Amino acid sequence: MGDRDQPIQQRKRATLAALGAAGALAVLPALAQAQAYPAKSVRLMVPYPAAGGTDILARLFAQKLTEAWGQSVVVENRPGADGVIGSEVVMASPPDGHTLMLVVAAHVINPFVKARMPFDVLKDFTPVTLVSASPWVVVLNPAVPANNIRELIALAKAQPGKLTFGSSEPSSRLAGEQFKVQAGVDLLHIPYKGGSQIMADLLGGHIQVGFTSVLTVLQHYKSGKLRVLGVGGRSRSPSMPDVPTVVEGGLPGYETSAWYGMYAPPGAPAEITHKIQRDIARIANLLEVRERLTQLGAEPVANTPEEFSAFARAEYNKYDKLVKQAGMKAE
Repeated sequence: MGDRDQPIQQRKRATLAALGAAGALAVLPALAQAQAYPAKSVRLMVPYPAAGGTDILARLFAQKLTEAWGQSVVVENRPGADGVIGSEVVMASPPDGHTLMLVVAAHVINPFVKARMPFDVLKDFTPVTLVSASPWVVVLNPAVPANNIRELIALAKAQPGKLTFGSSEPSSRLAGEQFKVQAGVDLLHIPYKGGSQIMADLLGGHIQVGFTSVLTVLQHYKSGKLRVLGVGGRSRSPSMPDVPTVVEGGLPGYETSAWYGMYAPPGAPAEITHKIQRDIARIANLLEVRERLTQLGAEPVANTPEEFSAFARAEYNKYDKLVKQAGMKAE
């Protein structure tokens, strides 16, 4: 290298060093913000009624996050429009990580079943983590004369359009619609705003069949007040091991499950969302939490924000096809 080239190389090195220093300085405020998080109480929005599966899960993690962070994590129920009303509140909240929400698959199904949506489900929220998954179950009022899936299908075929089934939101409705299509039966759909309302009307005999999560039905299954005919997962649920899968019960190929995902408002910093995810993953792997989730019929997931984002998009595409197959119309 000649003498004339040395000043040029020195200037390049100096420029690169300056850029590196500037980049490091730009990162410092974000890192400091993440280290200071949370600086106040955190609101965990559940856009569904209290006492349902999402609410139960939210309160379990809220308690543990409160212990971990030294700041209160307060669960707020804001039901309505299959989660849209509560989600709107979160979308408009400051993107500082102090407002979060826990949703189910309905979040990515709503665009296909609602004529108007006030937001883009994939673009207008910041993915944090897929918290947990739980299979849907087929549950009956005990007065219905069916003791297994085969008998329910036979009864529904003998009385087309007479048996009613309740769903708490679009994903549980699709569990019912999938059952109808695969079993070749006609069930009358009754929509509800949450799983706890389905349980109330099943217990009261106002509807005959429900498609809901293990978390929601578990206490009524244990008390014997409701009859669970089948689990929609690939295997039996550890929390109700005597209940066969729907496939075992006589409906080949039927598989469906609920999932619970956490989001932050749009624009939430990656440093904060990754911190929240890491803390949730640590909590999910605590022995007492894993045992509690197993008791509730749920499986911990706690994947990264990037993995959850890819999962949500895949679910969005899957449900797009399922809605069309079921012939569901936007309302």
